[in-house]
Amino acid sequence: MGERSRAPEDEKDAEKLSLNELNGWISIAEFRATRMKLSASLKKSATKRLVWLEEQREKLHGVPAPKRRRF
Repeated sequence: MGERSRAPEDEKDAEKLSLNELNGWISIAEFRATRMKLSASLKKSATKRLVWLEEQREKLHGVPAPKRRRF
């Protein structure tokens, strides 16, 4: 059976990450949400994940999350 992704799934997972690790996951999510050619539903999912990760970074490390408009 395959190995699960180490990506944070909930707040407990996000709390365990350093700021640099969280920034790395945010950059991956931002790449998926903005630069990859995805279907509308996958793009929406990627954007939701990006927003959630940025909210976690703001809550845990005090880095302001950018305002993201709906697409």
